[in-house]
Amino acid sequence: MGELVDLTDKIKKYYKFSIHEVRGFVIAILIIAFIISFREWGGASFDLSTGLFNLFNAVLIVALSILIHDAGQRIWGLAIGFRIEYKMWTFGLIGALILAFLSNGRLWLIVPGGFLLHHMAGHRLGYFRYGLNIMGQAMVALAGPLFTFMLIILLKVLNEFTPSLLLEKAILFNVIYLITSMLPIPPLDGSKIYYGSRMAYAFVLPALVAATILMIVDIPIFFSLVLSLLIGVVLWLIYYVSFENKVWTGPK
Repeated sequence: MGELVDLTDKIKKYYKFSIHEVRGFVIAILIIAFIISFREWGGASFDLSTGLFNLFNAVLIVALSILIHDAGQRIWGLAIGFRIEYKMWTFGLIGALILAFLSNGRLWLIVPGGFLLHHMAGHRLGYFRYGLNIMGQAMVALAGPLFTFMLIILLKVLNEFTPSLLLEKAILFNVIYLITSMLPIPPLDGSKIYYGSRMAYAFVLPALVAATILMIVDIPIFFSLVLSLLIGVVLWLIYYVSFENKVWTGPK
């Protein structure tokens, strides 16, 4: 109970966005919303009103998805004594825009940015080595894709009761967002997870990707979760036997 009260207090004090973060969020959301609505400006003939309406819907989807993803990392970071700072990835967004134009909007590259950890010494008492470490960073990074995955499940359930093209697009967007965020490319979450723990990455990546793909092809959520866990375990074992077991010699 004490830990929950402590976390609630830290959220009240430190869960806030700087001006630079707000600006980065706004720019990233607008660019990514433009990318995912690229092909929805009237079809064969340009229609401004239709395009603006679809862009507005895209902004809602992207803003919700990115803020939920960020919320998972901020909350978990505060829980273990780190303050999270969002950093927009300028080159990634430029590359995503170029890809959208080259593919006529058919290919989405969802790379809004990464994060920095700020060590809160007074809130890290009792934690191993107290300071920043790659494993702690990996666990904070993993919270983002996990929150995105939970959002996909929620959207999937809502779409079962009230089918909607907007919900379907939101599900597809978050699936692509989750997969791209897990790529081991700095500053994406996958790079932090991979360098924090290759073994964790070898399990989490196939499990999350399999679960999202299975849900997209209308496999029931429960069976998707069970099958994805089995896929994650099997691929984790294959990775361990074929690679990790041979290169890891333990501390000298």
